[in-house]
This record gives sequence, structure tokens and C-alpha cells, in this order.
Amino acid sequence: MLAASSDPLLSLTQEPLIFSSVKNKDKEVVELFDKYNLFTLPVVDENRKLTGVITSDDIISLLRAQL
Repeated sequence: MLAASSDPLLSLTQEPLIFSSVKNKDKEVVELFDKYNLFTLPVVDENRKLTGVITSDDIISLLRAQL
């Protein structure tokens, strides 16, 4: 997905708006992926500005490291 950096995150999404705060713990992020069957998850700061994206590959790596 390509968009201007000034575009509000809300204008790029569909309902329900699912995102993670930079302050969320790993367990909370894993629960979001599981609950909504996500492939990617936007990460936003305290101003709801996009700071990154977590992928399902990231979650798989995290879970494998915990084994």
C-alpha cells in the first residue's frame, strides 16, 4: 500500500480499525493476530501516527523463539 505520509491512518483502513500501540506487549500483539486472523498489523505512536508494521512472519518468529 502506498500513501502520502500526511494521509491520516483512518483514511487508509476499513472497519474495524485494528492497530497496535508501540507500548503494547508481545502477548497483546499475538492475541490481536490470533483474534482477527491478521497478516499484518499497523503500529502507531501516542499520536496515532504510523511507526511501523508487524507481519505474521514476525509473530511466527517470536513464538518459535519462546519454545
